Amino acid sequence: MERLEPHTLVKISSVEQVDTDEEIPEWVSTIFKVATYVIVRRGPQEGKIPVGIRGYEKYQRFAGWIAAKDIVKTITPGETVAYLNSVSGIRAKLPAFRVANKVIPLLKGYEWGIGGSLQFELATGLPMVKQSSDLDIIMQRPQTKMEISTAKELLESLKIIAGTHADIQIVNGQNGFSLEEYVQQRSSKMMMKTEHGPQLVMDPWEI
Repeated sequence: MERLEPHTLVKISSVEQVDTDEEIPEWVSTIFKVATYVIVRRGPQEGKIPVGIRGYEKYQRFAGWIAAKDIVKTITPGETVAYLNSVSGIRAKLPAFRVANKVIPLLKGYEWGIGGSLQFELATGLPMVKQSSDLDIIMQRPQTKMEISTAKELLESLKIIAGTHADIQIVNGQNGFSLEEYVQQRSSKMMMKTEHGPQLVMDPWEI
């Protein structure tokens, strides 16, 4: 089975295909009546794929596992960008959607995509994005290490467009790190998200 990267949206057929030791909350069943999508989490994928289910509210998060055979469709953060053209009316006026469209020229030349509530709404059509929602940018790690000066300039340009704090998550397979933390260099090591949990690393570009 080809490994799925974190932040990938996966369509399955029913909530019964989610394997969990806990009782499934009522809100999960409600969401699955209109959109049977789960989100790939970091973790081993031997036999089962770790996934998460999200609801309309931030506290509505539920973790489980699915079998690869139950996958109907996958949508990566990168593929989600093309869905921006389908947003119209009142939804298109929400700050996060406006910012998402504005960053397209800025990120030209990078392999990037959209995560979080925007990704979920773009894929499912459910009104997940709120007035206060941020734009979660997921960028595939460039082949050439990004110099700190380049990363700083990129984040500063992103902040101007967003009008508020902004960050980019750099990912490479299961590994991921904050571009902002890389720029700040507060210590000799920084945190890297991995398949087996957070780890401190000297150089995130080499992992």
